[in-house]
Amino acid sequence: MKTEDVTAKRASTEVESVSKKQKIEDEDDTSMEEEEEEESDSDNEGLWSVDAEDDDVVRSPTINYSNMQDPEPEWDKDSYDGYELEFDADGREGFSSDKAYAEFREYKTKAFQNRGFLEDPFRYIYPIIDLDDLWITTTKRQYLSNIASLCVKKLNEEKGSSVEVVSIVRGNKKTENGWKLYITFMAREYPNGPLVEYQAKAKDFAGGRKPPFPILCRPASTIS
Repeated sequence: MKTEDVTAKRASTEVESVSKKQKIEDEDDTSMEEEEEEESDSDNEGLWSVDAEDDDVVRSPTINYSNMQDPEPEWDKDSYDGYELEFDADGREGFSSDKAYAEFREYKTKAFQNRGFLEDPFRYIYPIIDLDDLWITTTKRQYLSNIASLCVKKLNEEKGSSVEVVSIVRGNKKTENGWKLYITFMAREYPNGPLVEYQAKAKDFAGGRKPPFPILCRPASTIS
């Protein structure tokens, strides 16, 4: 990407936002580790456009997308519920071409609609790579399987179902006093049943000060 394009992107007045009926105070996100940011780098100029603030501009009562709050974890409550992605009418400024801006909007919309299960640099959500590498005392794949199983256990208790984890497809995480995990996995909804793609969200707290908390578990098809 050209240097002048990067500079233009950072000077952009793009104010894509997520609106919500209730008034909520903004909360800054915690940045991911530098290593993960490097692993997730992209040549797509739209992905790395940043919002610029101008104190002299009167803005509509919306919540900046990158500052959308993550509430305390609660079972079966998706933090994306109640929000809508909006783009400012002047958002084209700062992009080198209509094509670049269109790609930016397309990816940002897709990321928002996927609710954390697609890499979303605007929300500091990045993929967990090399799943067979070590994660503390086990592999990343086994760690994600353990967390997904925790979510499935809660789902089965609440719904009286018999879902079981079969294999991990991928995982994303966001750093926030530990990790918020977005896990895509294959499951069976009954013994010897067909494989169904499922999603699970959970919070794993820093330093193990609390046990992991299951947030939700659902078939992936329910949000497509």
